[in-house]
Order: sequence, then C-alpha cells, then structure tokens
Amino acid sequence: MTSRLGRHRARQGVDLDDLVRAVRLDFPVLWSALLDQSDDPAALASRADRLWAVVDAYAREVHFAFLSEQAVLAEQQRDDERRLLDLLFGPAAADEHRDARLAAGLGVRADGTFGVCAALADHAATLRGRAARAGGVHLREVEFGVVAFWPADGPAAERLRDRLTADVACVVDDRVTGLGAVPAAAAALTRMAHLLPPDAAGPREPRGMWPLVARRALDDHAGLAARLLSGLEAARPDEVELLRGTALTYLDSGSVTEAAAALYCHRNTVLNRLRRFERLTGLDLTRPRDAALAVVLLER
Repeated sequence: MTSRLGRHRARQGVDLDDLVRAVRLDFPVLWSALLDQSDDPAALASRADRLWAVVDAYAREVHFAFLSEQAVLAEQQRDDERRLLDLLFGPAAADEHRDARLAAGLGVRADGTFGVCAALADHAATLRGRAARAGGVHLREVEFGVVAFWPADGPAAERLRDRLTADVACVVDDRVTGLGAVPAAAAALTRMAHLLPPDAAGPREPRGMWPLVARRALDDHAGLAARLLSGLEAARPDEVELLRGTALTYLDSGSVTEAAAALYCHRNTVLNRLRRFERLTGLDLTRPRDAALAVVLLER
C-alpha cells in the first residue's frame, strides 16, 4: 500500500515535500480518532510515541517508494530521449513529418532556431554537467566528446548559452534553423572542435574558426601552407617572428596607424615590415585576396 501510494504520486508529479507533509498529518487525525474512542486518555497518551513511530515509518516508506519511482521515470525519459536522438542523428533523410514527430517528442519546435555546441575531451564532462543542471538541453555523445543543442529563439537563450559554454573549449553556433539541420551542424562543429589548440579556453564561433579549417585543408595538400610561406626561410628566425607578428597585427584592423599603435612603433616601421613580408612571400597584405590567404597561412 505504501509503495503504491509513493509510486502513484510520483507518476502524478506531486511535490515530494507536500506528499510527506500530507502523510505526517495522519498523526493528528489518528490521534483525534483514538481519543474519541478511548476510555482512558491518560493511558493512551503514554503510547503516543508508538503511534508517531508507526506514522513516521509509513512516511519513510512512502518517501522511499516515491524516490524509487522518480528514478525509474527519469531513466525511462532518458531512454526515450536517446531513441529520439538516435532517429534524429541516424542515416534516414530528414523530412517534414519525421521532424515534426521528433520535435514533439523532444519538446521543441521543428521549425525553431537552435543553439548547437560541440566539445571534446575533458571539456565534454563540464558541458554534460552544466546541461544536466540547466534543463532543456539535449545531449548527443560523439567520439571523444559530446554535442549539445537547445532552443535558441527564446528570451533566455543567450543566458543559457553563456551558462553552458563559459570557459569551455568548444565550438558553438546559435543560429541553426530547423531541427532537421541540427545533425549536420553538429557534425561540422565537431570537426572544427578537433582543430582547437590544446590550450583553448572558452567558446569559438564558426566565423572565427574558418582560418583553422582552411589551414588544415592546405596542410592536407602535401604541406601547401608551408610551401607558400617558404620565402620566409631566407630571413633570420627572430625577423620571421617580427614579420609574422606585424602581419597579424595589421590584419586584425587593416590599418597601418592602428597596427603601429598596437606595436608601439612608427607607422613607417610597420610599412617597411609589410613590404619586407611581401618581398619574401609575394603576399601584399593591402590586397584583399592576399590578406585573406595570409590570415589562413599565418594561423598556427
């Protein structure tokens, strides 16, 4: 009886504290009934502790049954979510009807906007813990890490993203349109996450990851990036670092004046270094195409 009550109230979603308080109210009810039936109230009072012990034991059993049923329901919910995510991330092609059914099961809008985040290695554990505490975040395990996604079109979406990704080395995109687009976005972000340096801290966006992605593509073509910068081998190592630093500082703003201020030198010094960089590499950083290539080549 006690276990049935606890399980039933758990399935109904009753608050546990309210349930336990209600059960403990049995004591004054029973005590009043016994007093009405008793011919010797004084003798009955001497056994009040036994009545309280019975009620207390009953409350503990209800409490335990409630928590046990909650654990079962939570595991069932996790199993249901895993099955839905397996379908979402599975090989079957996305379609409008499938996405609508999956969205209903996951409690999201099929045509909504989603935030998607990929984290690897040790940072994945941090992301899992924060997602579990935040609620409303769906997790998908991937090789060496985890992918998380959540509705990003609500007023609290930005705060949720910040809580999830602060100090976590990850790649995040909070403008993925439609539930059916989440798996492809997750796969792309996971590939980008593999390119993060070991000392990375905090979230990166795809817009800021493109130099790393492009550099990896160049490196995959027989070290093309190194060959394009081979002209720097004619300079001393210390000069190479000076030219590299000046080039990157200039590329941040495209302004010689701002680069000179950041480097604490005269603007003519910056111009001389940029010309030296051009002679060695053939890249004129004042030309947009050359500047875009230099951004990729100088990415470490």
